[in-house]
Amino acid sequence: MSYRFVKLLDAATDQTLVEPNWEGILECVDLIRGKEVPVKDAIKAIQKRYHNSNPHVAHHALMVLEACVKNCGKKFIAEIATKEFMEDLKSLVISNPQANVRTKILELIQCWTSAFKGISEYKIVEDTHSLLKMNGFEFPPIDEAKAMFLAESAPDWAEGDNCYRCRVEFGVFTRKHHCRACGQIFCDKCSNKQMLLPQFGIEKKVRVCEACFDKKTVQQQPRLIFRAEINKAAEEAAAREKALKEAEVFVLLKLILA
Repeated sequence: MSYRFVKLLDAATDQTLVEPNWEGILECVDLIRGKEVPVKDAIKAIQKRYHNSNPHVAHHALMVLEACVKNCGKKFIAEIATKEFMEDLKSLVISNPQANVRTKILELIQCWTSAFKGISEYKIVEDTHSLLKMNGFEFPPIDEAKAMFLAESAPDWAEGDNCYRCRVEFGVFTRKHHCRACGQIFCDKCSNKQMLLPQFGIEKKVRVCEACFDKKTVQQQPRLIFRAEINKAAEEAAAREKALKEAEVFVLLKLILA
């Protein structure tokens, strides 16, 4: 087990956290994706944290698990879609008195069931969902955006010694960075943009390359123009209504004074 992973996991699941520690969560994800910690070992460490008696620690650990399922690829998913793992989650739902922990587990199982529907290798997830439902547990409404992550799973990370864009060679003074949107490797200069990637469950701005940033900006541009046109039309309508009311008041005053 990587000592660094354990320390990062402890920081990402600290009981004093008020908000999710996205820096810590993403660093845990990076170590798994970078194969610096074996998937099985990472899952065991995360399990240990969400079995913690402190509900804050457990809830944060479940958020780490959620991010890993969305970003660490099929090898990670294959390890959680096992009878042993799902039985452990099911028993935690049944035995855990903490409502926020139980609700988070039910939310994850609900999301995974929707995302893995029809995939035979992951049928145990759907079976666990059915068993819990039969036992009277109520699942939260399906968040379609969260459940769609399988169709837009995070890309595998590329490897190499040169920046994908400018071809500069990496070394002591030129660090290697991965674009979290496409997975390619870039130097700092070619990957100095940041944006949200909600499709990968990342709720903070992260490093991306210029091409991915520009692509996202172009996709959003028609929406921004359309919204601006709507706002302009609404402002013009409000101005017309105001002018009409002022005219009515003027006519009324004129009649009174006549």
